[in-house]
Amino acid sequence: MKKIAGIGLLICASALALAFYVWAQPAQIKHYTADELMGFNCEELGAAHEDLIVAYHDAEIARHRREGSFSDDLGLPKEDDLPFVVLMRRFMQHNDIREADLAKPSSPSATLQRSSFYAEISGLCAGNPSLGAVEAMRQAATKLNLID
Repeated sequence: MKKIAGIGLLICASALALAFYVWAQPAQIKHYTADELMGFNCEELGAAHEDLIVAYHDAEIARHRREGSFSDDLGLPKEDDLPFVVLMRRFMQHNDIREADLAKPSSPSATLQRSSFYAEISGLCAGNPSLGAVEAMRQAATKLNLID
């Protein structure tokens, strides 16, 4: 009986140690490459975009639990890590669209997410989630006279 209790106690201790180890590890955040995103439709791209943002927030909450403080960026991903922006940059590169072409004269330091190009893509994707993301970018760029 003592052996069974000892083995049970050892198993519980091992499970507790494993749970603590997993809890203490920083969250692994999936960052997408443009090649991974190329075949996504609007709905899939939007889901990847949301998943990345949620992962950053979750990692920041876990950090707060471990360290008792938030980081300076409050768990916000950099714009260049966001799936929409990753794919937009690839599209822009392949179609010779410069970021300066998207900036409004009054705000040259605007981010891609505040551009009319991003807004147009978002509108197209909201209206047709099954539309290919690259096709939405092509349609938006054509409408905004960024490409022929």
